[in-house]
Amino acid sequence: VDAILSKGRQDNGYGVYIRGTLDANSNIITTFYRFELYGDGTFALFKGTVDGSGKMTSSKLVNDTPSSAILKQGSLNHITITANGPNMTFTVNGKTLSAISDTSYTSGLVALFVSNIQGSPPGAQATFQKLAIYPVSA
Repeated sequence: VDAILSKGRQDNGYGVYIRGTLDANSNIITTFYRFELYGDGTFALFKGTVDGSGKMTSSKLVNDTPSSAILKQGSLNHITITANGPNMTFTVNGKTLSAISDTSYTSGLVALFVSNIQGSPPGAQATFQKLAIYPVSA
């Protein structure tokens, strides 16, 4: 997918959820992997889990990391995620930023998002185009 953080502060994020599942009311993605880019040229990778009481928690698999591959707010970034079995590779503008192996979730929803980071004024907007999903070649 091509994505741009088009409005808001540079500390706001945008990106892609993969292998997501919805809560019982189909309102909230509760389990997931989330690849988030920020307008300042950093990224992070999150995993959403649900505990025995039904509480959703998001934890960082990769902490906020700057990358020269990520163009800053207002510029287009081409995001590619390859998910094959437990292996996932997260690439921006042709440069692999992270690769993980995790067997927790092997299928699920894909969703695009923009996040207004806590403490940042409201109004973050992202523009997405050219979303394509392909089967992984064996």
